[in-house]
This record gives sequence, structure tokens and C-alpha cells, in this order.
Amino acid sequence: MANTLAKLEIIPTGAALGAKIRGINLSEDIPDDVAAALNQAWADHLILQFRGQDMTDERLVEVSKVFGGVQVAGSRKFYMDGGNKPGTYHLSRLEEITMVTNIGPDDKPVQNNQGLGSHEVDWHSDNSYVEVPPAGSFLYSIEVPTNGGGETSFSNQYMAYETLPEDLKQAIKGKVQVQDSSRNSAGVVRPSATLPESWEDITGPKHPLVRIHPATGKKSLYLGRRRLPPSNYIDSMPYDESQELLDKLWAHATQWKFAWTHDWRIGDGILWDNRCALHHRKAIDTSQKRIMWRTQIKGAPIMAASLA
Repeated sequence: MANTLAKLEIIPTGAALGAKIRGINLSEDIPDDVAAALNQAWADHLILQFRGQDMTDERLVEVSKVFGGVQVAGSRKFYMDGGNKPGTYHLSRLEEITMVTNIGPDDKPVQNNQGLGSHEVDWHSDNSYVEVPPAGSFLYSIEVPTNGGGETSFSNQYMAYETLPEDLKQAIKGKVQVQDSSRNSAGVVRPSATLPESWEDITGPKHPLVRIHPATGKKSLYLGRRRLPPSNYIDSMPYDESQELLDKLWAHATQWKFAWTHDWRIGDGILWDNRCALHHRKAIDTSQKRIMWRTQIKGAPIMAASLA
């Protein structure tokens, strides 16, 4: 069934962010006018939900290109350096796809594996620990628990910045945060990575705490991820003061009034904007498999907000 503008429905969730996309079959060609409308919806709503899809891994990569191209996830190098081979365990045969799963080497669900396992996943923005983080992520569900678990929530960081108390806005003006890559989004040490012993051991890139979205021109709070110290810290501040300020920012940014939660079904696709949204995952029942494919939408160098 051909995709057309006439069939496209964009239904806002009614929450702080998110829209449900109906009338679109992602396994079919997406014409330029439909692609333009979907990109505008993404800019408007930050999160797009596609239900009832049936895609191959190659097709997921092609669909992701509609939203600006794809880039290889920063985690792939850690898996490769840890001895994993493409096509096994967490590594897809396609370098553009990350396997997000709670299965172990014996193909059974486990609590701990080299990835996120079945853990709760704290609020974060994907790959904030690389020099050019992805613009977005597209997560497609292959197998999900039948009894719930693994629900994913998203938080609007435009709103987080807009409602930030003025003293905190002034405190972070022009500030950058040093990013730590040693642990994944569940706080698990990555394969082949080494935990920093002090803040001086953290060698990740520096990203602004307030960034400009290239498509909308709006300011967004950009916190990346938060781990047990020593981890991310604000540059040019005493470490303890940096942590105190980050505590306040995270408490504000992750208020549920900024959020919307997606309850997964097989064949769901969720596209989110890492430039202006955080996301969080609930823990998963270790008796049931959860298997997802994820692509990363190609990013561009971060635009820091003006000091004015």
C-alpha cells in the first residue's frame, strides 16, 4: 500500500511531547512529500510512534536515512574491542544497527549481559559521550515481554530549559560538561572500558549544558547522562560544586510533567530526538526476552546557546 500525504495522520499524545503516526507503512517507499511531513512532525513533537510495522534490518536502516542519515553507535567499538563479532550476541551484522536485548550468550534472558541486560535504564541522551552525538535514535521492537516491563519514557528538554529557575539559568550560562563513556546507560561498565578513579581520569568530549536545535532554533537543556562519581562534571568549576549543580539540574529535568511513556508491542518503532529529549527505561522481567534493533540518526556538531 503506497504511502501518501492523504493517508498520513499525526496524532499528538496530549502529553509534553510525542505524536502517534498512523497511515504509514515503513516497509514501503516514503515519497519526498511524506518524508518532509514526517520530519516536520519530528521537529514539532520530538518523539514519533509508529505501530504495527514489519521491517527487515536493511529496511530499518533505509527508513532511518529519511530523517537525516545514520551513524554507527559509539558502543559498537566497545563491543568489538571486547571480542564480540558482528552477527553474534549484541552486534548486528549491519554496523548501523545496535542490538538492544536482555539475552545472554545462550540466547536466554538474563539480568546482566554486556549491554543493558534487564536493568532499569536511567534518564539519558544516547551517545552523549562521543564528539558528535546522534541527532536521534530509532528503536524497533522484535520481541517484547508479554507481562509488561521495559516501558520507555521521554522527557521534553525544551520545557526543562524554559522552566528552569533563573538562578540556575545564570549558573549554567556558557558552561560545558565533560562526558564519561566508561559505563552504559544502565550504569554497567562497558566491555574493554576502565572505570575512572577520579574526575581527572575522565577524557570524554566537552558539550554545552544548553544547546541550540538546528531545525527549530530553540534552546534545550543537554545533560547527557548521570552516573555515580567520578563521572560527568562541569568544566571550570570545583568538582563538588559541579556535582551539586548537576544534582539540581537533573532533579528539574526529569520531572514527570515533562514526560510521556510508551508501552511496547511487537512491531513498534519509536523515533526520538536526542538533541532535546531524555529517555528512561523500566526494568525487564528476566524470565522473558526483549529484543530491539536501534539505529542512530546522523548528528552534527553541537551548537552551543549564545551567552547573551
